[in-house]
Amino acid sequence: MTEAEDNNLELEKRVAALEKRIAVMENYNPPPHSTKKVVWIMLAVILGIFLSMAGIGIIQFVSSG
Repeated sequence: MTEAEDNNLELEKRVAALEKRIAVMENYNPPPHSTKKVVWIMLAVILGIFLSMAGIGIIQFVSSG
């Protein structure tokens, strides 16, 4: 085979591999985010803020006495 034919075969193989990868990427569906997880995260953040403010209040109350 000539060098041009070798290059042509190599390019065809690369194009075929890329087409397979594109097909896989087009068919990929990311998993949906669970609303339960979002709700739990929001509750954890709110509870964390509340507990930190309560802790600061207790420290201020004890240190003022």
